Amino acid sequence: MFEIGGQQYAPGDRVRFPRAGMRSNQTRVYEITEASPEGITAEAGGCTYQLSRGDITAIGITHADQKRGDRP
Repeated sequence: MFEIGGQQYAPGDRVRFPRAGMRSNQTRVYEITEASPEGITAEAGGCTYQLSRGDITAIGITHADQKRGDRP
């Protein structure tokens, strides 16, 4: 399990990264395949991404079913 900002994330959760560098990466839905206190592994579009706690702090993370706070 991975926890940040009072939210918990576990394998099987679908997430978004609202502060990712490219808009397409902000709106893409990723599925967490592995989670630990240090970070997560997520997949989208046939690619696998390993993200550390520092990476996630920089790009943000929200459950995909939550509304994005940075857009109307």
